[in-house]
Amino acid sequence: MNITKETIDELNARVTIKLEPADYQPQVEKVLREHAKKAKMPGFRPGKVPVSMVKKMYGPSVLVDEVNKMLGNKLYEFIGNENIDILGNPLPSEAVEPKADWENPADMEFTYDLGLAPKINLELGKNFKFDHYVIEATEKDIENSLENISKRSGEMVEHDTIADNDLVRVQWVELNDDESIKEGGVMNTSSISLDTLKDDVKKPLIGKKLKDSLTVKFRDFSQHEGDMAAMLGVSKEELPSVNEKFKITVEKIQRLKPAELNEEFFKKSFPDGSVKNLDDMKAKIKEDYAAYFAKESDRKLKNDIVLDILKNTKIELPDEFLKRWLTTVGEKKPTRDQIEQEYPNYRDGLKWQLIENKIIRDNDIKVTSDELKEGVRAQLRQQFAAYGIQQADDEMMEDMVQKFMQRQEEVRKVNDQLFDDKVMAYFKDQATLTEKKTTSEKFYDMLSKENS
Repeated sequence: MNITKETIDELNARVTIKLEPADYQPQVEKVLREHAKKAKMPGFRPGKVPVSMVKKMYGPSVLVDEVNKMLGNKLYEFIGNENIDILGNPLPSEAVEPKADWENPADMEFTYDLGLAPKINLELGKNFKFDHYVIEATEKDIENSLENISKRSGEMVEHDTIADNDLVRVQWVELNDDESIKEGGVMNTSSISLDTLKDDVKKPLIGKKLKDSLTVKFRDFSQHEGDMAAMLGVSKEELPSVNEKFKITVEKIQRLKPAELNEEFFKKSFPDGSVKNLDDMKAKIKEDYAAYFAKESDRKLKNDIVLDILKNTKIELPDEFLKRWLTTVGEKKPTRDQIEQEYPNYRDGLKWQLIENKIIRDNDIKVTSDELKEGVRAQLRQQFAAYGIQQADDEMMEDMVQKFMQRQEEVRKVNDQLFDDKVMAYFKDQATLTEKKTTSEKFYDMLSKENS
């Protein structure tokens, strides 16, 4: 066996593998003997089929399989031994035809194209300067948060008269065009939330009492056919045949009663005593607000840094090789036209990945197992908070962490995010940051203008 590398240019190379029968024939013969032991053929006892007959029947296919396995193993072994930093995977060369006669095996020769990773010269320099925004909660933000907390922890209370934003359960009865009840028509009971309705649809309902009825058009209550079908208890396929007019009768009226933010509420929601009164709650809101918007601010800073580095760092890629390789990736292979259209975004993403890898490698950045577990805990705490759970006991949290750690794909995402955070911490240390205080409204207005 002989393996050689030819450098085409700084970003492209070819590797040629030459095989002699002595390289692959022993393995092919071994596999054929194993086939013979298992083969079943009329006139022969199991395991007694002559190898010559098995070779005649399966020889070429076994040869192809074993040579391809050998080529793959030797190719990647060579790439590793030679410390060749490649992008994508090697591809059979389009410029050099393989030399192989599968029916009459002899010397063989195969050539592969390689896309090489570029050398990156990252110079941040004196102009590596960015604005870093500190977004502070206003009194309005705090009052809105208190209102949301109170509503989220509230309870539904029954009433006898409909008011704005109530949840109302009604019976739907399909009518004819003359508003008589349709024989065999749709009849169903479901709930409607007034805060999702347009004003002109909501207005006739307000003030109605239990058992009151009125005639409506069901399509006024939603713009989505799936919701309409569920509301009437029919399938989406049946919906076009349903008459638009319905009589609805009020069966139940529920109204949200916000929770009182009193001592009992704070004891129940914060059993550790970290929040005892309204002033503590406001302080916590400010703290949570600052933590949330610190992430939003860092997200903008990251975007600014990425755009700056990509703009000011020259990185050449083996574009034609990568476009060809991308057509081989995934179960549903993309077309060359699709690749051409999507390639600019892919190219920028790959460039940034190469830059991140350089920073990680050059600065020996690592994520420890303890850091990974703490990252998982932080993600779980965010999920709990989204469901209104302010705190989770240590035993439950540890159990959740252990279960999460068994989900490899999710753990990989957390691990990638931790590496990303460490790379951004490096860039923040290297950059000159000018702190600017602002409000969330002004911050999002700025983002909107930048993206328009």
